[in-house]
Amino acid sequence: MSLLKKLIFRMDGAADSARTRFKSESGATWEAEFSIFSGTTQQSPRLLVMFRNRDDITIPQRYNQAPPGISKVPKQAVTEMDEAGLRALLARSVKV
Repeated sequence: MSLLKKLIFRMDGAADSARTRFKSESGATWEAEFSIFSGTTQQSPRLLVMFRNRDDITIPQRYNQAPPGISKVPKQAVTEMDEAGLRALLARSVKV
């Protein structure tokens, strides 16, 4: 599937992705979605990580890239990231 199709399907939740929930330092519940899977070769880009605050939906979504060394397969990446790693990614994320 082409990357463009994946981007389009991502908007309706049909893209290759995996989600996990975690607590931020402040105690808010966040959901991290690892998505935009486009291959596992060295040239493949890292996964995109979208963050959504589940306690307050008025807080803008945020995004970041998965750190180097994490799997480029969403379901594996979710299992490789611990809460501390997710908090660090959230701290360096950008508002959508």
